[in-house]
Amino acid sequence: MKITRMIALTTLFLAVSLFPSLALPTASAAAAATATPTEPPSKIYRIGLDGKKQTLVAQLPAVHRASMSPSGRFVYAEKQGFTSNAPTIPYLYDTKTRQLSQLNGFAKWASGKDELLMVEQASLYRYNPLTRQKTLLANGTADTPILDYAMAPDGHYLVFVQSDLKEPDATKRYKLYLQDMNSLKMKVNDQFSLSDDQLKSYMVPDLFYWVPTSKKVLYKANGAIKELDLPTGLKYTYSFKNFPSYSNDMKLRFEDKQGHGFITDLQTGKSVSTQDNYTADPNDLERQLTRIYWSPTGHNYIADKYWHPSNSQDFYAQLVIKTASKSFVYPFDNSFYMNSSDNIQFLGWAADGKSFFVGDLDSVHMSRFDKWEYRER
Repeated sequence: MKITRMIALTTLFLAVSLFPSLALPTASAAAAATATPTEPPSKIYRIGLDGKKQTLVAQLPAVHRASMSPSGRFVYAEKQGFTSNAPTIPYLYDTKTRQLSQLNGFAKWASGKDELLMVEQASLYRYNPLTRQKTLLANGTADTPILDYAMAPDGHYLVFVQSDLKEPDATKRYKLYLQDMNSLKMKVNDQFSLSDDQLKSYMVPDLFYWVPTSKKVLYKANGAIKELDLPTGLKYTYSFKNFPSYSNDMKLRFEDKQGHGFITDLQTGKSVSTQDNYTADPNDLERQLTRIYWSPTGHNYIADKYWHPSNSQDFYAQLVIKTASKSFVYPFDNSFYMNSSDNIQFLGWAADGKSFFVGDLDSVHMSRFDKWEYRER
């Protein structure tokens, strides 16, 4: 593992993000994925909840983003383009056959099964990695691209946002669709604007959060976060700016309150800070959990932990693993990694909740980009 241990105190953290490009790559998978001497292979590990060992399950040519399929067999990965004429290229890797193949669009895993939801030429498809068959879900064009999408945990519904770039009224430029995955019927549930901040995140869009019951979906709209309640069709607007996340049984909630993370017991209403040495100062963000990935069962979780800033235009981080009986961090030796330089990523839980996957991926530090500025996907 490429871990950086140099400690620095200068505060400089850049959270710059990008709107995804709809242009598709044309380079061959073999040529584009070949690692150079400066690009070590990307490694993916399975880690047990005992916190004692990691098992290498895949080694790929250098990639920069990845996620595991629900079964743990397939890896969806993206190789970032760092210059204006270098496209970002999506791949599929089969850990059983060790075959790496290039895809024609950017994708996410569907809920609970090894199926990709993929945007190709602005339209949305479902894609079967075994048969390589795809099925059209929703049409898009260069003027009406589909921006982001998310399937409900139970797999019954899909939501997606489609833009109309020719719509002169900014308050109606983006439409929220709800699609029944059995009948494929869909309808528009909302029209709204999206601010520049909402259209941007760290490299990829992030417009939705489904609650575990699949009865509500939160989405970004009009500079705020809204909720669509599926049973009633009613919509609500909230004052918080970041999505909360709920344990699978809906008993615990992680949320951000003015720059600090808290876990709330929804049965008692008691909130506990997730920050070491918590103070009320919203500018004191050291040793802060920034995102929680709840286990498929129980209250175990993995969390991204912001430790402190670096003078290399990066920041020190760890993964925190919390179970009912113990807590530990990754790396196991209690060291840190540089968030974008080392690019250690949580890639998903195993379906049984007894282990999880971590990727040691190639650097996406801003110095690798033209003019030291993150570019579009």
